[in-house]
This record gives sequence, C-alpha cells and structure tokens, in this order.
Amino acid sequence: MTPNIEWRAVEQLVFGGAVGPQLLTQPVSLVVIIIGLMVTSGVVSGYVALFAWQRRSMPGAIGLGVLALASGWWSSGYLLELIVADVTLKLTLADLQWVGVLVAPIAWFFFAFSYAGRDRFTARPSLCVLSVLPVIGLVAVWTNSIHHLMWTSVTVVPAVGRAITILQMEWGPLYWIVLGYSYLLWLAGAVVILRTALDMPDIYRLQATTLVLGTLMPVLGNFATTLLELYGAAIDMTPAAFTFAGLACTVAISRYELLESRPVPRWVARERVVETMADAVVVTDTKWRVTDVNRAAARVLNDTADELKGRPVGDVIDEFSPDQRDTDQVTVRLGSSQRYFELRTSAFCDHHGRDIGHALVFRDVTDRRLNLQQLEVMNRVLRHNLRTEANLLEGYANLVLDDIDGGEFDHARDHAKTLQDHAKTLVNISQKARKLGVTRGSDGNGDVQLHPAAVQIRAAADAVRTDFTCANVRLVELPDRDVVCAPTLEPIVRELVENGVQHNGSSTPVVSVTAGWEDDELVIRIEDDGPGINASELAAIDAHGETQLRHASGLGLWLVKWGVDQLGGTVVFHRREEGGTEVVLRIQAVRAE
Repeated sequence: MTPNIEWRAVEQLVFGGAVGPQLLTQPVSLVVIIIGLMVTSGVVSGYVALFAWQRRSMPGAIGLGVLALASGWWSSGYLLELIVADVTLKLTLADLQWVGVLVAPIAWFFFAFSYAGRDRFTARPSLCVLSVLPVIGLVAVWTNSIHHLMWTSVTVVPAVGRAITILQMEWGPLYWIVLGYSYLLWLAGAVVILRTALDMPDIYRLQATTLVLGTLMPVLGNFATTLLELYGAAIDMTPAAFTFAGLACTVAISRYELLESRPVPRWVARERVVETMADAVVVTDTKWRVTDVNRAAARVLNDTADELKGRPVGDVIDEFSPDQRDTDQVTVRLGSSQRYFELRTSAFCDHHGRDIGHALVFRDVTDRRLNLQQLEVMNRVLRHNLRTEANLLEGYANLVLDDIDGGEFDHARDHAKTLQDHAKTLVNISQKARKLGVTRGSDGNGDVQLHPAAVQIRAAADAVRTDFTCANVRLVELPDRDVVCAPTLEPIVRELVENGVQHNGSSTPVVSVTAGWEDDELVIRIEDDGPGINASELAAIDAHGETQLRHASGLGLWLVKWGVDQLGGTVVFHRREEGGTEVVLRIQAVRAE
C-alpha cells in the first residue's frame, strides 16, 4: 500500500515545483452537482446495461449494453479519481478509466449501425479494423512513461479548498489523434441513426432524436472540457454528461420501445425483398450487360452472381433478346430440364429521367402451365374420349338387344364382346385419370422416401407381364441398387412399357428395357417392335398443349411427360429404323450413400 504523501512533498518530489498558484477555484455547489451527476450516471448505466443484457438477442443490444458499461466505468472511475488522496492510486484510476474512454465510441458506433441495419459494418472484421487505433491508444496510455505520446506531463491540482484534486495533463500528439477519431465515431453513429429514422414512422423518429440528443451530450461535455483545459486545469465534464445519455436511453426504452422494435430502413427492406423473393431478378445496364442478380436468378441460371456479372444478357439467357423484350414467356434451362418463366422487363431512370438500366423479372410459371395442360387434357378426355366411348357403349348395347330380340345370338355375342372392349377402355381411362389426380397432388421431388430405381423398373415390368401374358418384356440391363429415385418412376416406366405392348399388333409383342447410370443421370431406354407412336400424338406433347385439331388420343403419354417433369428429367421419342419406337428417359436420380 502506497503511503499518503504530504502535498508540498508531492509538489517537490513528483512535479519539481510549487503548484499553489495553479489552484483551481470552482464553486462548491457546481462540484457537488457534477459529482451527483457522476453517481447518477453509474446507476443509470447499470440499468441500461441490465436491460440490454436481457434483450441481448435483439439487434444493437450488445452495443448498447457495452456503451452503458463503458460510460458507467468511466464515470465511476473518474469519481474515485477525484476523491482519493493517494497520488499513485489516483494515477492508476486515471489509467484504468481509459478502457471506458476508448470503448465507449466503438460501442456507440456498433449500436448505431446495428440499429440502422447496416450489419456489414458491425461484422467482426469491421470491428477489428475500427478497434486498431483505440487498442494502440490503450497500450500507449499504459506505457506512456516510455514514450510520452499520450501526455508529456501531469500535474496534481487541488480544487474546492483542496477537498478534491484534479490531474492536469499536457497532452501529447497521439492523444489528439485518438480524440479526433473518437469524435468521428460518435458523429458517424449519430448521422446513420438520423438518416435511418427520417422516413420512418413517428415512434422511430422519436427514438432516434432522443438517442442522438442524449448521446451527443458527453461529446459536448468533452469538447467543452478540452477548451477549458487550454486555459488551465478543469474538471472533466464528460462522465457527468453521460448521465444525460443514460437518461435518454431510459426514455427511449420506456416511452419509445427501444430494442423492442427495430426500424427497417427503406434501402434494407428493398434489398432484402429483392434478394429473398422467389422471382428471378436480373439487372442490366443500358448496354444490356448483367450488373446484378438475386439468389433466385443465380439458382435458375445455374451460375454464381460473380460469374454472371458483366456478361451480355443474351449470353446468359439464350431465349431472350433485347429486341424482343416484350415476349410474354421465356424458357430457361435448369440443369437438364426446362422451366417456364413469365418475363417482365422495365427500365429504370436516374433523378433526371435518364435511362440507367433495366430490370428483368422472371416468374416461374411451370406449375401454372402444367395445371393448364392438365385441365386442357382432362377437358378433352371428358368432352371427346368419354363421350365417344359412352356413345359406342350405348350403340353396341342396342345392337345386342336387337340381336337377342331377333334371335341372332352369334351377332349378339360379337357385339357384346365389342361392348366389353369399350367398357375396358373406359375403365382404363378412369384409372389413368386417378393417376393424374395423384400426380397433381405430388411434386415427385419433395420429402418422399426414395426407392432403388432397379426395383421400380422390375416392378413395372412384372405388372405389365401380369396384365399382358402374351408380352415379352425384357430387362436387358438395370442400374446398381444404390441408384435411387422418387416412386414416381415406376408408373412412368409401366406406362411406357404398357404402351409398347398395347399398341403392338404382334401376337407376341416385344419390349426391351435398358437402364444405367450415365453422367450423373439415370438413363432408361425402352424399345418396342410395334408400329411406332403416331406423329400427331407426339406433336401435341412437343407443343406443350392441346388444341381442337391437335391432341393426343389418351392420357398415357401426358402422364409420362408430367411425371418426368416432376422428377426433373426429360423424355425423348425416336422412331427406330427397324420399326417401333425408342423412348429415352433421363432422370435426376441420386446414389445412396
């Protein structure tokens, strides 16, 4: 413990001369008020720090809490510095206060920028950069006796009849650099809060005004102290002024819901909305070069934003041309499948009305297009196929009755057999319509259990062999059991194999199935030796829709196409030179680990 030293001895031994002429004369009432404010600052800072800690998950809460702790540390430390008589302890307290002195501006900056939604400035790398100079300053304070960069000399000056004593510093060059840097941090925080609140509702404007006015008081107090020190020793008014900052935070907390609700700046809201929206957005300059894309666009175009930027939009989207930007719909490849997008193009201007770029918004309408296709097909089935079959049933039923009445039992038997065939056709249509209902209710790629592709292909072949005992269904090659796919694959393969058997006039129709893993895809080839699929059937499928003059005769091929689309694959039909059809499926499957 350092013993107390007589004042005159301090004058001679520590400072090398008398300081009596430099006595600081302050009214006792003023000093009492300043000390009272310091005590109040410590209490209020503790309340704000506790409040911020309880809401530490809220944006800005950590910065506010650290600011409260730093101001409370500074105020309490300075109060003890004033009242202690031991010189060594007084100097130690002065050095410890610098932790609060240097942390407070950074904490205010962190709180303000978090409050304003400018999160990139509050990330760890940014904070590390901002803290470099304060850390240098703190090290310089604790090693000042070596280099004297923070202060060149210190004098102990009594005040209020020597009831308290003040340390008067002759500041060094580094102090002024640190002081200016601290002012910049306080000013930056105040500006960003005010700019954020200008176009916000009243409660946020009141929050911002209260915070800025309150937290600028310590800056004004420090500035006033700095001016007074040019003429001699002065009590530092900054710690006392922190009382007003604490009270401002308390008012903002109790009256204006500080930390309970956070203003969302207009630029942040717009940026987040564009970045997270489901529609793909591509921004170009006036030369139609890509300048920015959102996440959805990068995902759809299967490339990173950095790779897309700077490229002509025609190179990025093959089907789009600036000369044809009024096109209602554009097709963009996504992997090996196709997605359909409704395109809206708009130009945007600067404040003088001059064009500075374009925004291309692509809305995925694949599901809507699929629903329209399914409605068109079902409408055709109800309007054409079912009505035709019903009319045939009615006609042949009348023929059967007429044959029975006329005693023509052989003819009646023949007509009944035809009647039975058309009834089976109706049952087949109803079964495929039921499959369509299942298809509409499942996306085929959702959270479903994946099954080995080989098992599904084998099950499809076995089902066709059961229904058509005369058919020769050959499984030439199957993939390994670790190749798995959604269960939608089985009805697709079954439909294609059944189609190859059903429309084959041979007494023993032959259908071959070959499947394997190629280029990270499941490739299935189904070949038959029949007459081949009618060109009009494929025309409707390839045209992505039906019309009065062009439609497929049934539901089978449509079920195949929709199922493959849901699996993220493609289906291609080829006529074989030796007769029949080859169907090639490319499916997005995976290998099980």
